[in-house]
Amino acid sequence: MNRREFSEVLVLGLGAMAVRPLSATTPLMDQIEDSNKMGKVRISIAPTSVPEWDQEDEASAVLGGEKLIKADDTQAKAMLEQITLELPTALKWTELVRYAEQHKSVGGLQIPPDEKRLSFYVIETPLTIILPDDQRLVRLRLVLDLQSEHGGSGNVLAYDVFPPSQVDIRKLATGEVNLDISKALQFILTSVGAAKVAPVADSLGFKLNLPFEWTTTSVKLQSSGMMSTRVQWYVSDDSIQKGFAAAAILRAPRGTTVTVDATMAGELRFRGPQGWFKSQFASPQSHKYVLR
Repeated sequence: MNRREFSEVLVLGLGAMAVRPLSATTPLMDQIEDSNKMGKVRISIAPTSVPEWDQEDEASAVLGGEKLIKADDTQAKAMLEQITLELPTALKWTELVRYAEQHKSVGGLQIPPDEKRLSFYVIETPLTIILPDDQRLVRLRLVLDLQSEHGGSGNVLAYDVFPPSQVDIRKLATGEVNLDISKALQFILTSVGAAKVAPVADSLGFKLNLPFEWTTTSVKLQSSGMMSTRVQWYVSDDSIQKGFAAAAILRAPRGTTVTVDATMAGELRFRGPQGWFKSQFASPQSHKYVLR
């Protein structure tokens, strides 16, 4: 359905594809293909209802915000057909203990001795967002469920996540910092200027993607998942565009095959002749990655 047909649906009506299992099999950073050259898979999404978001919208309307009209099924499907959400066909990842050993980091890793018997993986999950000019994405939730390939969930945990809830949004949005990993295997920010947010000597020398691909100073962010089997990020803004790149450091017993199941939800808005329409959506099935 083209944009003209979609507009006619709103005026008159105001009134997926299956995704195969995905895998990443490269153990070293030096061998990982550049993420810009990696393939992408379009995520299947369907209309849904998220009660807590509806409650937030109702509270906003009471405080003077614009009242929103919930799109019916036909209108919601028309809106969703206009957008594209894509994840990479393979996750970009590196096993950090092995990486540090091979790159002979000065002073070595700063983690407890018993944890050197574990594997630590840094993964990046960049989401590509393509929207028509007449729609806005105002809410986005990305969830990663972690487990071993044979169903065990307690052995694979998120050691650190980025972006966290408490982060300088302005510096991230304007590109004033680089995202790196410390020798304690935690995410750290280093400045692109003279002053350092964290000493470069304390980092492993990674250059990871910054999370926000749109210019913003008002985005709201919530994240959770430290030492948990489920990691999630919730982002809200007036207009989420282009993409969102989340990263996590996973901890697992050495030799464990790690699986990552990605799901997402969000809320679209479209301005019709009677006001702003909204449609919430979710991916009906997870998209699996395997770290071998």
